[in-house]
Amino acid sequence: MLERCLACGHGFRNPPLEPGPEHPLVRAGVRLRHGAAARAVFRRCPEPESWLDVGTGDADFPHAARACFPYTSFDGLDPTHRVLRARAVERVEEAFVGRLTDPHIQARLRGRYDVVSLLQQLERVPDPRAELRAALHVLRPGGHLLVDVADPRRLLVRPAGVRGELAALGCTVLTGARSRRVVARKGPGSAA
Repeated sequence: MLERCLACGHGFRNPPLEPGPEHPLVRAGVRLRHGAAARAVFRRCPEPESWLDVGTGDADFPHAARACFPYTSFDGLDPTHRVLRARAVERVEEAFVGRLTDPHIQARLRGRYDVVSLLQQLERVPDPRAELRAALHVLRPGGHLLVDVADPRRLLVRPAGVRGELAALGCTVLTGARSRRVVARKGPGSAA
C-alpha cells in the first residue's frame, strides 16, 4: 500500500517490498542475465535444433532465450514438478522431472542436444563434476555447454575451476577466463 509522510510529503510503500526472487528489480536483473547468456551462445552456435535447460524450474531461461532462438526446441529438466507447469504453458516442449545424473534420464537423453545450459545449477548439486559429465553425456559431439556460476574459478577443486574441469573432459572452452559465464564445445574425444 502506498502511503505519504504527513511531515515531508515523501511517498513510500508500507510494508516495503522485500528483496526476494519476486521483487521487480530482481526479476529484471534475471531477465538481463538470461538475455546475455542466450546471446553468448548465439555468437558461437546461431541455430541449434535442440536445447536442454537443466534446473529450469518455471523455464524462465528458455522463455527469454526464444528471442534469440525462435526455431530451437527447448526442453527442461528439473527435480521439481514446476517443469511440468512450464510445459503446460508452452515454455518448453518436453519436460523431465529428475536429476541429470539419474541413469534413467541419461539413458533417455544420451547425445540428444545441441546445447545444454546449467544456469546457477552447479552450486545446487552435491557433485558438480558428476553434473558436468552428465551434461556432456546428453550433448551431441560438437555441441555447446553453457555454464553460469557465481565464481567459476572457485566452484571446483582444480586451479582453473569449471574451465579447467571442462578442458580435462576434452572440451574446448570458448569464453575468457574472467567471465562467470562459460561456453564450451564438446570435442570428439570428450569424456562422457
